Amino acid sequence: MEEHGTVIRKDGDKVAIRATRTGACESCSSKKSCVTGGASDAEVIVEAIDPVGVKVGDKVVFSVSAGSVLKAGALLYLFPILSFIAGVALGQSVFPRFLPGYHPDLVSGISGVAFLAAAFGLLKGLSVLSEHGRSFRPRVLRIE
Repeated sequence: MEEHGTVIRKDGDKVAIRATRTGACESCSSKKSCVTGGASDAEVIVEAIDPVGVKVGDKVVFSVSAGSVLKAGALLYLFPILSFIAGVALGQSVFPRFLPGYHPDLVSGISGVAFLAAAFGLLKGLSVLSEHGRSFRPRVLRIE
C-alpha cells in the first residue's frame, strides 16, 4: 500500500511521517478498531525507513508491505492464543503426572496463564529487538 505524508522528524535513516487516513482505510475491515479511531480526517504518525534522504517538511510517498501487516497480525494475535491453548493442554495432560496432589483443572488453568504471560513477555522482547530491525517498518519510496 502506498500512502502520502509529511516528514515531521528525522533521526539518521529513520523518519516520522504525519499521514492522513486515506481511501485504503475505507475498505479495511479493521477501520473501526484502528488507532485512527475511524474518523475520516484522522492523522497518524508513522515511523519509516528513509533510503531516499528526505528532510523535515518534505512531502513523501511511503509504502507499507501487506505481507508485513499480515505477519505482525499473526504474531500479535495468534501466538498468544496458541500459547495459552498449549499451556492448558500441557497442564491437563502432562503436568498432573509431576504434581499428583493438585487438581488437573487447577494445574491446567495456571499453566495456561503462565504460557500466555510467557508469550506476551516474548512478544515484548521481540518488540524491543525489532525496534532496530527493518522487517515490519514502512519505507519511504520518493519525495513528491
